[in-house]
Amino acid sequence: MSALRRFLLRLHNFLRPGRTEPDLAREVASHLALLEDEFIRRGMTPEEARLAARRAFGGVEQTKELHRDARSFGWLDDARRDLRLAVRTLRRAPGFTAAIVLTLALGVGANTAMFSVISGVVLKPLGYPDADRIVVVLNRWTDTGQTQPNLAGGDEIDIRARRGTFDAFAYYQGGEVGVRIADRAEFTGTVFVHPDFFRVFGVPPAAGRLFNRDDAQRSAIVSLGFAERNFRSAAGALEQPLSIGSRPYEIVGVMPVAMRFPARTEVWAAAPVEPNNRNRGGHNYLAVGRLAPGVSLEAANADLSALAIQLARSFPDTNLRKTFVAVPLRDNLVSRVRATLFVMMGAVALVLLIACANVANLILARASGRSRELAVRAALGAGRRHVVSQLLAESLVLALVGGAVGLLFARVGLETLLRFGSRYVPLPRLDDVQTDGRVLLFTAAVSVLTAVAFGLVPARQASRGDVSAALNQSGARGTLGAGSSRIRNGLVVVQIALSFILAINAGLLFRSFAALTDTPLGFRTQGILVAYANAPARGSIFDQSGLDDYLRVGQLFADVFARLGQIPGVISAGGAMGLPTGQYDSNGSYAVEGKQTFGGDFHRLPSAGFRLASPGYFRTMAIPVLRGREFDDGDRYERPFVAVISESLARESFGAGDPIGHRIMCGFDSDKWMTIVGVVGDVRQASPASPPGPQLYMPLRQHPYAATNVQMVMRTSVAPESLIGAVRQTVRSMRPDVAMKFTTMEASVNDSIAAPRFRMTLVSTFATLALMLAVAGMYAVMSYVTAQRTSEFGLRVALGAKAADVVRLVLRGAARLVAVGVALGLALALATSRIVTNMLFGITPMDTQAYAGALLLALPLTFLAAIVPAIRAARVDPMIALREQ
Repeated sequence: MSALRRFLLRLHNFLRPGRTEPDLAREVASHLALLEDEFIRRGMTPEEARLAARRAFGGVEQTKELHRDARSFGWLDDARRDLRLAVRTLRRAPGFTAAIVLTLALGVGANTAMFSVISGVVLKPLGYPDADRIVVVLNRWTDTGQTQPNLAGGDEIDIRARRGTFDAFAYYQGGEVGVRIADRAEFTGTVFVHPDFFRVFGVPPAAGRLFNRDDAQRSAIVSLGFAERNFRSAAGALEQPLSIGSRPYEIVGVMPVAMRFPARTEVWAAAPVEPNNRNRGGHNYLAVGRLAPGVSLEAANADLSALAIQLARSFPDTNLRKTFVAVPLRDNLVSRVRATLFVMMGAVALVLLIACANVANLILARASGRSRELAVRAALGAGRRHVVSQLLAESLVLALVGGAVGLLFARVGLETLLRFGSRYVPLPRLDDVQTDGRVLLFTAAVSVLTAVAFGLVPARQASRGDVSAALNQSGARGTLGAGSSRIRNGLVVVQIALSFILAINAGLLFRSFAALTDTPLGFRTQGILVAYANAPARGSIFDQSGLDDYLRVGQLFADVFARLGQIPGVISAGGAMGLPTGQYDSNGSYAVEGKQTFGGDFHRLPSAGFRLASPGYFRTMAIPVLRGREFDDGDRYERPFVAVISESLARESFGAGDPIGHRIMCGFDSDKWMTIVGVVGDVRQASPASPPGPQLYMPLRQHPYAATNVQMVMRTSVAPESLIGAVRQTVRSMRPDVAMKFTTMEASVNDSIAAPRFRMTLVSTFATLALMLAVAGMYAVMSYVTAQRTSEFGLRVALGAKAADVVRLVLRGAARLVAVGVALGLALALATSRIVTNMLFGITPMDTQAYAGALLLALPLTFLAAIVPAIRAARVDPMIALREQ
């Protein structure tokens, strides 16, 4: 018989044991019958022949076992038998089984949920054809090593010309802007893209067509969701008009759900083939490219470096310290969250280790109670391997059931995590997070490894028991000896140490978040309603008719601020472009007259954030005016240009001198000298975690081109949200086509610190779960230990010991375990503290209050875990205890 045929026969017999066994039994019976007939012919009686046939044939079961090995896979048959016995054994102990399954489900479920996020966000390829060839190109400053995502227009043109490196290359820029359809206007995620933008991604449209070179500034492509929401279908959106700002566009295509770049974009508008701003000193454009066939990432970066060297020679004023680097798009998308997610994965892995230690202790305790049963098996001929395999089979069944329940927990946890993340943390690629085959494989692997982790040590320990001693035990309770006790104590120490590490890190993140929320921001947050508003202006700022329209928009907002201040419940009103923690940001170089020359190598000039503000803005936001004045109604376009600077800019450029009356220039939207008329307090612009930096404020009405997008702020005496309807009605009554959306200053600040809140919440949740498991594990061990020492405690009481003495004795043993666990956890926490250093604000990884808080949390919980068994031990009836002995 060929090897393949033997294999197939064995596989067939293994998969259909119900038919194989009867056939084997019939064959054995046939052989025995033939032997009996032979012995009867020799003159034996039927009974003598039956016995002789049995002797000649040999052991029936042994013969069947040999044939099973030949006809099937013996080790698989053994495993199947062990698993069946494991299921029956565990069904007889429902409480024990439920406790372990729940413990494992919590550990496996938390790990599965966290891995699902990492798989979808970090590991899964982007859903575009040959997505690994899509890159973003960044600036890198050679003197500092820092990267900047925005390219200069002139640099973008030169990079796009490298046809040998890029198969397609495109710039884009945008954000949320006012999009108008018929008489409706709303803020919509919109980007202005080079006509080759969609060639980079290789995604065909769901309807219509992609851009061509003739579509610049007149055609738009929308998302499928936008089309269905506004036009009922993709086909219904084609050739429909919409306006972005003041410019009309026609929809020529609809992109499928697969096109999700940039995130939350619903409208892609065709931009000119060449960027409008070709100034190499202004960095205004983001860029993506698809590498040409056969070009590696290393080769692309070498070509970009060569180009940067050429440009540095040709344009030393702007490009001397600049180079370019290509980064895979996926890496760029997840760069800000990768470290956080892997730290969270490490934290949840500690929870699983604690769960494994907890379960191992429970199995050890149960194995002690089964020592007589295991001894009987050994006495009947079961080898050590068989005992170990049987106990491992029980562990595997528990792990698989726990993994299945954990998968259900993970789905619930994942939905909660994604809901929390999508609202408070801008996690990229959330739509790619799902329970797919990779996650299921991870869950299965974790379950099997968990079974080995918590089952192997108890199984080996149980198989090494003294058979004679176990069979001769006179007490009701079995024991596995001192070795088992040391293992149990060691597992408790491990649980306490790991949970203490998580508690310390949770304390550090909590203290950091508290420091973050207590940090003075330099502006008011409570009672401030924020309205993002966009009013279209027509024409170009560079011709008089266009300028007049932009000036009319500036006048409109000035009138709006005055009207808003008259709404009941509004104390004061103003507006800005560049609100703290808002969506708009602008920064660049500036020069002070007599100290720097504006132009040339801008990298040598000091830099600041650029903000526009209206009269009343500083008063409404409670930003103090330290010197001079704030803006007033006289600061208009036709008047001399003025500026207000922040305290840090004044200190940086003027030291102890008075900046009032000096002139300053920046390249925001005009190269005009501005007279400094005031100094205001510093604010934390990006978030409470960002240090206050130099800020240059300019009047809204003196910069009309940028003043069509305004964040209106209103200080209120009532709940800010209650005034949204009145504000919307007031603005729309003055101009119906103004797009608006609302929030509060408090909500905006809270959103800006969402990432540290997210980390703190997750780690605190994991730490709480870990402490619960550790306390439960310690309680189980202390209960088992006190039960094993019942006779000892009874004898002590009989000899005159008081109940308090017994309680102290038990607590002393528990205290030793806690002390060792806390010391080990403290040492490990100190050794690994640098992992969270970059996540902390206002404290160090050695923050004593965080360590003290973790200790104050852990000690009472472990005391509660030990006191109940201690009190139970103190109440032992000495007569009953001695009778058991």
